[in-house]
Amino acid sequence: MKFDLIPYKGFFPKIGKDVVGASTSTVIGNTVLGSECILKDRVVLRGDGAEIIAGKEVVFLDRSTVHVASDLMGSYIGDGSIIGRFSLVHACKIGKSVILGDQAIVMDGSEVGDNCIIAANSLIPPGKTFPNNSIISGAPAKIIGTTENKSFRKYRFEILNNEYLLDSIVRSNAEGDDPLAELGLDPWVNYKVGLERISSRAFVAPDAIIRGDVTVKDKASLWFATIISSLPGGNIFIGEGSNIQDNTIIDVGENSLVIGKKVTVGHNVRLGACTIGDNCLIGMGCTIEDDAIIEEDAFVGARAIVKAGTVVKANTIFAGRPANYFRDVKDEEANFFKMGQKIYEGFAEDYIKELGPYKAQDKN
Repeated sequence: MKFDLIPYKGFFPKIGKDVVGASTSTVIGNTVLGSECILKDRVVLRGDGAEIIAGKEVVFLDRSTVHVASDLMGSYIGDGSIIGRFSLVHACKIGKSVILGDQAIVMDGSEVGDNCIIAANSLIPPGKTFPNNSIISGAPAKIIGTTENKSFRKYRFEILNNEYLLDSIVRSNAEGDDPLAELGLDPWVNYKVGLERISSRAFVAPDAIIRGDVTVKDKASLWFATIISSLPGGNIFIGEGSNIQDNTIIDVGENSLVIGKKVTVGHNVRLGACTIGDNCLIGMGCTIEDDAIIEEDAFVGARAIVKAGTVVKANTIFAGRPANYFRDVKDEEANFFKMGQKIYEGFAEDYIKELGPYKAQDKN
């Protein structure tokens, strides 16, 4: 067992017999792992509220993330399930022997039965229920068939062995409109750290990778396994109270990214050199390309792809792949997500107390 175990508010992770994990993975707080689980690189299991409980022989593949909805709702994963690369389980229930394909997302309050396959790049929205033996696909996800023993074994072999077999539904393509995220650290480890202007009142997770000219203001937070990177000539600005959640990758090259105040950037997001105004919500698993503009008080739906040059107007919701206007933001939604942003400011304060203030990374 090599991975990092971090206590949180008196909770220390409980780890079963013969659990193995990469040294780059992190397990936090109110988390219970059954025997013989496997954690690959940059996995984040963040039980800093309600509990995370995973059964025995669960496999978490590279850059997968599991989180909870504050103290309100935990995450539960049944025996023998596989959580795919750059995928997300958020405050929901996953049955036994479920395969969650690459870059798939299961959101708050949803329940997935036993022996299900969730196809790569799929999005299960909040509050959905799927019965045993379902094949689930799409964004939003729907049942497209039922599992059979032969196909189930095939997909299990494929995702565990990093193979691309004929008619794959569990693997994301390496190229195309929605390619698999970069899973390792190789593109960034040789970048210079650069100029850091990071507030002592901001939380930066100890394993966050920060490269280039980066400014982070008071009460902001950069969470576990995040990448925040620019090359010489580029720069990144993250405004007061904004949060960049676990396994998000920001890579702007020689260009600039500006994130305003009190912005929430969800787990497993990818951001290029775009502009994001104050009070925005960038949903889990989104991709926002270079030169996109997200105006203030706008929302981008989970798993959306905002193409280069797109303008998301103030007080609107854009969703889809590619993202387009969906509808205007309702007042109750705006208020709800403002509450979520404030919760993250509280998290930032708590983690600074638990882990200490940010320490500048070694120059290289």
